Amino acid sequence: MKIGITIGDPAGIGPEVILKALQEPLADGIEPVVFGSRQVLERTDRLLVKAVTGYTPLISKFDTLHGPDDTVEPGAIGVIDVLPNLDAAHIPFGERDARSAQLQLAAFHSVVTAAQEGEIGAIVTAPWTKELFRTIDMPPVGHTEILAEAFDAPEHVMMLAGPRLRVALVTTHVPISRVSEQLRPPRLEAVIRTTAADLERLFGVKQPNIAVCGLNPHAGEMGVMGVEEGEIIRPVVNKLADELSDSVELSGPYSADTLFARYRGGRQPFDAVVCIYHDQGLIPLKLMHFGESANITLGLPVVRTSVDHGTAYDIAGWGVADAGSMRYAIELAVDMAKRVEK
Repeated sequence: MKIGITIGDPAGIGPEVILKALQEPLADGIEPVVFGSRQVLERTDRLLVKAVTGYTPLISKFDTLHGPDDTVEPGAIGVIDVLPNLDAAHIPFGERDARSAQLQLAAFHSVVTAAQEGEIGAIVTAPWTKELFRTIDMPPVGHTEILAEAFDAPEHVMMLAGPRLRVALVTTHVPISRVSEQLRPPRLEAVIRTTAADLERLFGVKQPNIAVCGLNPHAGEMGVMGVEEGEIIRPVVNKLADELSDSVELSGPYSADTLFARYRGGRQPFDAVVCIYHDQGLIPLKLMHFGESANITLGLPVVRTSVDHGTAYDIAGWGVADAGSMRYAIELAVDMAKRVEK
């Protein structure tokens, strides 16, 4: 099975964490294919040889492919040059460059096409810089929006998952001031349904136990601190708890501060927590699992994982980036793809 890995923003830490993550071989029968630029990977490999004690050079393992259906030699790392005529060898680290925008976009479009055609078993994305797209006269866009359109998946859900805590988000990259207006019963219901379905499909969790957070402090405290719990969240939770009672244990809304406290001492009280806004879920997730968690897009016909961090321009090119999340994202994608393939 091939796993398609996109290079992300070549001016960031994406190429570095990919090569560090591939220092150890993957499971038997798994072929990593990096969509991006061989020039960028070779430059990064040379940098890491000098900067990182104990780093094993990988340049001899790079196997340039003409397309994702080409065979990857055992032990090799497939590389697809998505823009072979682009001079990417001297893209500066940590700086905005139109070539980076072109490369990160072309790599992602290429891996999506490969997934649509069944040439790869899963997608793993290194981080990219949305703001870069302005340098090529495009609006800022995220991976998830492109995936949702490509696979006609309007009910997609952003999940961050580590060994114990998994959080699914009702709203994602929106200002706090707009969260309440975007919290609507159809969206909340769709997130709960998609989360429940993919906990079984992707994670193998039978009859998942799902908690739903409130929006306000103390989950609104019976309307004293907000009405969204009583008017929106509780009615949806009650409806689905009854409807899905044979296959899902669903409860809430909970006050987020005390809910996440239940994870102390190595406990895992829930299989997933549905969170109303970005930081409500990602702060506890990263406190518990930063560097050992991954971003998963639920609701797609293809497996897609990503790292739990950004491009980190401030440390790009220094060789100090932690590749734990990339390795976790790759291994998680492999496990999920095998489960879906059965």
